[in-house]
Amino acid sequence: MTSLSNALKFLLRSVAIGLLISCISLFGGYAQPASAEAAAAPRYIAADGTDLTAFAQCLPKQLSQPSFKRAIEQSGNDFLQKVFDVKNDYRAYKLDEAEIQHLDCMQQKGVIPQIER
Repeated sequence: MTSLSNALKFLLRSVAIGLLISCISLFGGYAQPASAEAAAAPRYIAADGTDLTAFAQCLPKQLSQPSFKRAIEQSGNDFLQKVFDVKNDYRAYKLDEAEIQHLDCMQQKGVIPQIER
């Protein structure tokens, strides 16, 4: 009879511990983040500590998607001149609408792109 009693106690303890762990994990999954701002706007930090959040937020979808057609079109838009930094003002190059939109958004966020420094 004592072995049956010990087995029932062990079973009850196991069930109670299982329920406790389930409750903790269930309520822990719904915990609010420490900062609502941190949860709303993810930050993008490079390995060297540079904050790339504004760059990522301003990046138009068409510039973030691979497109062979767009690459061919860009090859005619002063591409090599941009690569070798031939002109003094970056906006003097032939830019497409997505590039202009990205540069304007960066300036609105207070970031001066390195190409304009």
